[in-house]
Amino acid sequence: SVKTCQMFDQILDIFRKRKLKKFASDIPTSLLKLSEIKTANIVIDVEEAGFDLLKEDILSWGRSNGIKINIYFFDFRKLGTNELLLTSIQTTVIKKELNWFGMPPIEKVAPLIYEKSDLFISLICNDRFPIDFVSRCSRARFKIGRFDYEGHPFNMIISGSSGADLRSDARKIFSSVTEFLTKIQ
Repeated sequence: SVKTCQMFDQILDIFRKRKLKKFASDIPTSLLKLSEIKTANIVIDVEEAGFDLLKEDILSWGRSNGIKINIYFFDFRKLGTNELLLTSIQTTVIKKELNWFGMPPIEKVAPLIYEKSDLFISLICNDRFPIDFVSRCSRARFKIGRFDYEGHPFNMIISGSSGADLRSDARKIFSSVTEFLTKIQ
């Protein structure tokens, strides 16, 4: 029934808020010049069309700007028995690893939330709790995202063209982000 669903959602909310409170970053964030960025953690959705090309764009941008890049993947597809993960299990959060209220395993996201980095970019455009969690808990000094979560964790939000399928826009969006980064003085 509707009442049961609402109650369950409220319980989910309580547990999620507790985890956010425990792990939320207290590092002040602001815009940084490209020359100040030495490390970047970037989160990608594996369901993104051409995510492997996006990954290459990111790595090559990092190389050409002397930035150490760490890419983390979220793969919430329902994998069939013979289907394989497309990315490394060490850097990929998969659906079946999430706990009952959507919390990603801490040991998997620890580098994202514990290590200080200069830049955090979430190229994932959805309101799912695991993305919200890593976005708010990342210890980065400058955060860029595609979805405005409660508490506004990002210094900058980039969205795709209105009406377009946002999934297919990730490479364009990453390109816009890097272009913007070169303009910060």
